[in-house]
Amino acid sequence: MIGPFTTEAVLAYGYAAALLAAAAGLDRLARHVAGRSERHRTGGFTYQPERDAWVCPADQTLWPVGQDRHHRFYRARPSVCNACPRKPDCTPSRRGREIVRALRPWPHSEAGRFHRGLALVLVVLAASLTLIEAVRHPAWPDLALAAAALAATAITGWWLTGHLRGTPAAFPEPGQGPPSRDRYTTVWRPE
Repeated sequence: MIGPFTTEAVLAYGYAAALLAAAAGLDRLARHVAGRSERHRTGGFTYQPERDAWVCPADQTLWPVGQDRHHRFYRARPSVCNACPRKPDCTPSRRGREIVRALRPWPHSEAGRFHRGLALVLVVLAASLTLIEAVRHPAWPDLALAAAALAATAITGWWLTGHLRGTPAAFPEPGQGPPSRDRYTTVWRPE
């Protein structure tokens, strides 16, 4: 007994709290790694959403050249890249520097959904452990701890499922049909 609480219940709810902290930590770490990976992959280039283009450190523009279901591809003109003094540090390609941008950013990407799913599994384990201990130890002091643990579990679960309740990036608004013309269907031809 720890005060009015049973030792087993305190340890179980403490373990549930540790699972919730691990879920939040896993999600935060995965989000950080995804952002860092994106910054490393773009290497000093800046994205301009109003133009849907990237600008390189030499102030040249990379325009969209195509896309698939998950990514949009941007490429600089080869004549500009091949004449650039920064080319050896930027790209070995003679066709121009290319950048790939995910159409569905975190957490809607596959990696984001995977890590978010792992975090939600930890939340479900914490909730299961809390409910099992509440049934095993129905004394009022232990039930008060169970209620606090369940509240923390519900808050963490609500936070982690926020992306499921929100609208994904670039999803059409209700009543809005498909675009009349997709500007990325044209094929870019190198010079």
